[in-house]
Amino acid sequence: MIPFYLYLNSAFYLIFAAWCLIKPVETANSLGYSFLSNSGKVEYSAVYIGMELGFATFLALCGLYPKIRLAGLLFCVCMYIGLIIIRTASALIYGNVSKIIYVIGGLEYILGIWGIILLVGKLKELE
Repeated sequence: MIPFYLYLNSAFYLIFAAWCLIKPVETANSLGYSFLSNSGKVEYSAVYIGMELGFATFLALCGLYPKIRLAGLLFCVCMYIGLIIIRTASALIYGNVSKIIYVIGGLEYILGIWGIILLVGKLKELE
């Protein structure tokens, strides 16, 4: 189950990176960003394409190699915990967010909780 989880996460990050690469203005606008300068375009590309592509690659490799699967799972859990806490707090503080923010947040909750369940099971298995 852990390899499937890692591959699924990798696929989501790869799809999101491709979506941002192909339609940067549309994706940025749907997330509430606007490009004010070329520096903004570079930063958006680095974070929303480069980092997502790096996550996709790392998670695919973790799924492929059994010895590093736990590292990939732990990375996902730590990342999703941070995303869930900050996205939830920010949405509550600022309010009035677009539907896509709720969709992305919901996906993060699902993947985060699923990752925690897998991690707890794996850690019990290692005892």
